[in-house]
Amino acid sequence: MCRLSDTLSVRFMAQGSNHNTGSKQLVILLIENDPAAAFLTKEALKEAGLHESVTSVRDGEEALALLRSLEKQDDLARPDVIFLDLHLPRESGLEVLEEIKGNRTWAATPVIVVSGSSNPQEVRRAYELHASCFIRKPDELDELLRFMRVCYEFWGSVVTLPEQAATRG
Repeated sequence: MCRLSDTLSVRFMAQGSNHNTGSKQLVILLIENDPAAAFLTKEALKEAGLHESVTSVRDGEEALALLRSLEKQDDLARPDVIFLDLHLPRESGLEVLEEIKGNRTWAATPVIVVSGSSNPQEVRRAYELHASCFIRKPDELDELLRFMRVCYEFWGSVVTLPEQAATRG
């Protein structure tokens, strides 16, 4: 029986894992309740060139608790970019987004909503709450790899992100 991790390892080696595009190493917070999707996202980011600094949490409450903790500690790395699933247990992704964007410390942090849903009301609400973008989760592994590579290159080398120190209260 072929395990998913074996398939991914072979796939990444076959495609080559060095897509060095000059992108800087980002600190990423991944808020995703599906362990398989979180694993694939982390592996895709590694394949794109991000080899560390991805923290993953499984629900909205855990995400907000982590952000509150980081807000109080100046010596911890704060996320440069947040990937947020909308359909989370305990606190929805939209509730998390609303709290992030309503918080002076986190308001400038880009939040990329990544959802399996294409519900027009959810898309609209995410943008009303100032999501940086709304992206439908890719269905295929190739699409996920391309999506994460493009995201990493865009947020790591094209965009000018706010300095972490500037966002501290």
